Amino acid sequence: MIQSNLPVLMAKHGVRTLAEVVRQTGLSRTTLTTVYYSRGKGIQFDTMDALCEMFGVGVGELLVHTKTERK
Repeated sequence: MIQSNLPVLMAKHGVRTLAEVVRQTGLSRTTLTTVYYSRGKGIQFDTMDALCEMFGVGVGELLVHTKTERK
C-alpha cells in the first residue's frame, strides 16, 4: 500500500493547516485533502513536484510503501 507522509511533513515543518499548503503550492484543497488522507487512486506528477519543492524532500519521503497482508 502506498501512503502519504504529508501529515508528518507538515508537522515536521511547522505547517498547521492544509490552507497554508494551498497558499504556498497553489494546489487545490480537494487535491491536498486526498493526498493528506491517502485517498484516491493516483497522484499527479505536478502535485508531487509542488509538495516535494515546498518541503524540500524527494518523492520517497513524500510517499511511502507499506506491506499489507492479502487475505
